[in-house]
Amino acid sequence: MGSNSKTSSRKVPSAVNHRRVFTVLSSLVATLALTAGLLLLLEGQPITSAGPYMMNLSNSTQNWNSVIRAAGPLRNGRWNYIIVYQSGGLSGNATELSEGKDVGGTIKPQHAGNMTQGANFHFVVDNARNGLGNPDGYVQRGLAWQEQLSTAPYFSWPYLTPHHYSAYANAVGVCIIGDINRRGYSSSQIRSTVSLIKALERRLNIPNSCVKLQWEIRGQATARERAFGREFHHLLRR
Repeated sequence: MGSNSKTSSRKVPSAVNHRRVFTVLSSLVATLALTAGLLLLLEGQPITSAGPYMMNLSNSTQNWNSVIRAAGPLRNGRWNYIIVYQSGGLSGNATELSEGKDVGGTIKPQHAGNMTQGANFHFVVDNARNGLGNPDGYVQRGLAWQEQLSTAPYFSWPYLTPHHYSAYANAVGVCIIGDINRRGYSSSQIRSTVSLIKALERRLNIPNSCVKLQWEIRGQATARERAFGREFHHLLRR
């Protein structure tokens, strides 16, 4: 009896460990599948196999502490939101955006005027068609961020409206080159955007709840924008 009891007691930890391993592996597979599905969807490809899209979203060639560095010290409490915009054009860069050469967006806000304007975004996430030779997903840091200026446009950009939204006056403006409704963002753009925002959140003490996509504030979004928003916020919480 004593020998059998000892044998049984030695088997219990083994069973517990097997369950733990199974749980961990199941969670890992589910997370990788979700990430692969998002990236395949945004690339406009059928979600049939993960292939090369099963990648580490934290992998990047840029040093994010250097990217978010400004000319002067960053002050906690200076910035209260991070708003993510899309350029609306399938190519372009920060200079073209500031000069009003590449502004877009498929939905015109209600009561918006016909005027459009350029914008000095704090950060711009390039795609492969940036005209500057930057790699796909490269993040440009604007002069407005360097000098800590509140110049992020209202969420109605590129349209001018008579309304002012003081709640977002001190928002960090991040613009992704592209239009999710016409063509999905590249996996490199998504990696860079998520990594950039996480670095800003840590440095500026901004919670995930204060990271907004342009169309979420606007209150008018397409089905593709809503789908991207759900997965994007999931990636930020990882």
